[in-house]
Amino acid sequence: MKWFSRLFGVGLAAVLTMLPATKTEARPCEQPCPALPGWASANGVGAVAGFSIRNGDWVAVDGMGILLLGAPTANRMTAFVVRGEVGLGGSSVGIGLATNALRGPDYRLACSCKMDEFIGSGILSLEGRVERMYGPTTWRNTTYVGWQVSFAAIIFKPALGCVVAADNPRDRHCQIATGAGW
Repeated sequence: MKWFSRLFGVGLAAVLTMLPATKTEARPCEQPCPALPGWASANGVGAVAGFSIRNGDWVAVDGMGILLLGAPTANRMTAFVVRGEVGLGGSSVGIGLATNALRGPDYRLACSCKMDEFIGSGILSLEGRVERMYGPTTWRNTTYVGWQVSFAAIIFKPALGCVVAADNPRDRHCQIATGAGW
């Protein structure tokens, strides 16, 4: 029961951290832009790649899909993210919310809802994740569930996550990662 209360506390903190996202509209960012006639709602969808060195599964490559949701405040954009990772000792998938780490332009103005501006300001994301360990790893070969907070910029991509084994709540790990890519 103690592990459940800790997991609940972490989940509550995650919800409170991303609470500003509740002011967004859950649809791709679509704003008319007469200055950029080629701009379409597809510009609110993107994918980025990276790699990381981390405990648990040693080295991983990842891809993250991004769907811009809207601007809850003038200088913050909110996005839905999906991340897939394949590592030497395991693989994982994460789903969550992200925001730009640095202040951007006034995203409420026409023409300012651009994926490159969102990605260029760094991405701070909070994700729920499922991780399956296999092969050479210091963890057990089982499935883990948990969360991850990550920051992604061009040359610096740190992440911190905590996971617990789905079949044994006493088998818990914190995962620390650093890497490059978005």
